[in-house]
Amino acid sequence: MGAQCCPMDTPDATTATVPVSRIVSLARALADETRLALLTLLTCYQQPLCVCHLVEHVPVGQPTVSHHLRILREAGLVTVERRGTWAYYAATPLARQVLDDLGRLLTEPATASA
Repeated sequence: MGAQCCPMDTPDATTATVPVSRIVSLARALADETRLALLTLLTCYQQPLCVCHLVEHVPVGQPTVSHHLRILREAGLVTVERRGTWAYYAATPLARQVLDDLGRLLTEPATASA
């Protein structure tokens, strides 16, 4: 290895173990306006909602809503329960925590680091 331009601090143990691929999966799932709208709606209800109820709240059709819900499910943000031919979705505790944390971060004043 070549010479370093400056010494590096030892990484903090908590940041050194951050599962980057997990964060990327969550960030991708949350980076779409329709998915974020669906997830926000699901967190407002304690009981699971049928896809047909979700379609009423977004400007896309049922196949697109189902696609977005699959991405949210794969990211661990929603669960699905089959009842006959219907699929009912619910927000996971992780989804509630992520949205609460993001909301808090966005409303807190930014602090300048030294």
